[in-house]
This record gives sequence, structure tokens and C-alpha cells, in this order.
Amino acid sequence: MAKQHTETVDSKLKTAWQIISRMYNAEAAQYGGSIAIGHFLLNIDSHEGSYASDIAPKLGMESTSLSRIIKTLEDEKLITKKADKTDKRKVKLLLTQKGKENKELAKNIVRNFNVELESKIGKNRIEDFFKTINDIISIAEERNKLIKQN
Repeated sequence: MAKQHTETVDSKLKTAWQIISRMYNAEAAQYGGSIAIGHFLLNIDSHEGSYASDIAPKLGMESTSLSRIIKTLEDEKLITKKADKTDKRKVKLLLTQKGKENKELAKNIVRNFNVELESKIGKNRIEDFFKTINDIISIAEERNKLIKQN
């Protein structure tokens, strides 16, 4: 007899994100983009630009993992790089006009999905979800700190 799978919070989160990620990738592909590009653009300040080292943690990435996506964004003419005047190791990423347009497109895709979720699930359930997911994040972060201390 096969062992029955027990649902866990992490398995549900992973499954949900994989499905949402595929949906976003399919939508982004219609415009020649990807979810990785969209998420990256959403995390670059439209007016001042942003340092790559500040974006990485927001995306759950190491700074060293950014070079390939930054190269892609440059090749696609979505960003330009500007070295910091005081610390040449730091690089500020600035959105080009095309980058700003693609960021707006990504923003609209995300907003439309969230509006759809709220209309179908309800504002109260979405708010409860946010409270729950924030608690899960806090618990996981606390556990991670304890693991690193040992």
C-alpha cells in the first residue's frame, strides 16, 4: 500500500508559487520577458535607481547570483549601470525608458492578479492570509537564527 502524502504548509506554499510563477512567466513571455526580469525591474527605484546589493535580498538571492540577470537586463536595454563615486565596487542600476515601461507592465500584471484574487476570495481572507504568511515568515526567520547560532 502506497504511503499517503501529508499536506504541509511548505509543500502548499511551494506548489502555489510554482503555479503562480508559471502563470507570470506565460504572461511575461507574451512581451518577451520572464518572471525573473519582471521581479528584478519591480525592485529598482524608478527615479533614483538601486544598488544590486540592495535588490538581491529582496529577491531572496545572493549578490553574486545577480550578474547573469543584470547582463540580460543590460543586453535588453532595460537598465544601465553607474559606478558609485565613492566606492567603485558598488554599482547603481538605473532603469532606461524601456525598463520603466516594462516595470509598469510588470506592475500591472501583478496588480491585475491581486485584484482578481481579492474579487474572487474576498478582502478579509486576503488580509488573514497576509497575517498568517507574515507569522510563518517570522517563525521561519527565528528558527533560522537559532540554527545559525548553534
